[in-house]
Amino acid sequence: MASIETELPALTSPGATALAPEPGEVEYPEGNWIAQSVGHGNAVQQATTALRHYFRERADVLVAMELLVYYQRGNRKAQLQPDLQVVFGVEYSADRGSYRIWEEGKAPDFVLEVASPSTAEHDAEHRAREYSRIGVREYWRLDPAGTLMETPLEGYEINAGQSQPVRPAAGRGGVLRSRVLGLDLRSERQAGTTVLVFIDPDTGEEFDGSLEAAERDKQELQQRVRAAEQDKQELRQRAIQAEERAQALEKRLRSLTAHDPPPERGP
Repeated sequence: MASIETELPALTSPGATALAPEPGEVEYPEGNWIAQSVGHGNAVQQATTALRHYFRERADVLVAMELLVYYQRGNRKAQLQPDLQVVFGVEYSADRGSYRIWEEGKAPDFVLEVASPSTAEHDAEHRAREYSRIGVREYWRLDPAGTLMETPLEGYEINAGQSQPVRPAAGRGGVLRSRVLGLDLRSERQAGTTVLVFIDPDTGEEFDGSLEAAERDKQELQQRVRAAEQDKQELRQRAIQAEERAQALEKRLRSLTAHDPPPERGP
C-alpha cells in the first residue's frame, strides 16, 4: 500500500519520539485495506496465515496484515501501511487497530510489500528508505503478477540506515534467507499468482499458508490417526493371540501332568 507521505520528517529514534509529550488530543484512525487484485489479496493473506501459524505458540510475536504504523507522535499523517509486518517482543492482540512506534518502543522487524501496478514503482524507489528511517530491520517485496519486478522476490537487510539486498544462496534455486525470521523464503506460482513460500532451515519443511497446504496437513493428521488406530488394533490382536497361546499351553501342561504316574512310596 502507498504511504500517506512520501517525504518523511526528521526522525531520530523510536525511543526519542516516545519521550515527546502528546500535543493535545490526537486521533490515530484505523486503516482500510482494499486488495489491488485477487492475486494481490491472496498473496498477502497466504503469507500472513503462514507466519501466524508458524509463530502460533509464541505470545510475544505480532504478525499483522495491513495494520497502520504511526511513527511520529502527534502526527497522524506520519503513517505507513505494510501489507504484512512481524514484530518480535510485542504481544499479539486481535483488538489492535494500529501500531504506534512510540508506544511499543520499536519499529516492525520484518515488513513485506506485495506489488501492484499502482505501487510497484513507489515501493521500489521509496519504501526501503522510508522503512530504514523508522527502524525496520528487513524489507521484502513480492510480485504476484510476475511482471512488475525484475525478480519475483526481493529482500533487503537494513542496518544503520543503509539497505543491502539479500543475495540468493548458492545452489538453492533463488532461495533467500531472512535472518530476522530465521526462515528461508522463495516464490512460487500457484493458480496464476506468485506467492511466498517459507522454509524451516532446520527441518526443510515448506509452508505457504494456502488452503491446499492446510488441507494436506489435515489429511496427513488423519492418516497418522488412522495408522495409530491400526497399530492399536494390531497390538490388541497380538495380545489376544498371546493369551490364547498361553491358555493352550497351560491346558496342555495340565493334561500332561494328569497322566504322569504317582510317585513311588518308600518301604
